[in-house]
Amino acid sequence: MSINLSTVIWSFLNFFLILFVLYKFGLNPVLNFLDNRSEGIAKDISDAEDSRNEATALLQEYQEKIAGAREEAQDIIAKANKMAEDERAALLAQTRDETAVMLEKARQEIRLERDLALKDLRQEVSTLAIMGAEKILRRNINAEDNMKMIDDFLSEAGEIH
Repeated sequence: MSINLSTVIWSFLNFFLILFVLYKFGLNPVLNFLDNRSEGIAKDISDAEDSRNEATALLQEYQEKIAGAREEAQDIIAKANKMAEDERAALLAQTRDETAVMLEKARQEIRLERDLALKDLRQEVSTLAIMGAEKILRRNINAEDNMKMIDDFLSEAGEIH
């Protein structure tokens, strides 16, 4: 195998000529394409990072809102419990007051009934006493003597009770 010098020189010239043409016309578009692709990937990464940061911020905000809502719910429950307790205490106090009023009214009614019963009893006893006295004395007592004896008896019976 022999090497022909002119073939080698022409091969080098063709190689450098193709290399020059590729460098002149092909390198810039390829480098531009690679630069654009690199910038696109960097932008996608940056956008993804921004989206992740935004999602993290939203997650934090939602967690804070949930915590706030829980606190608000606890406050509402506490207020409702306090209102219920206050209402219960007010109803209990009202019931006690009403019971005291009813008890006092019942006591007054009992006193009135007792006084009426005592009055009726006094009248009945005085009538019986007069009738008994009439039978014992067997005499005729006039109306004035009768009233005097009733008044005396009632005043004595009133002192006993």
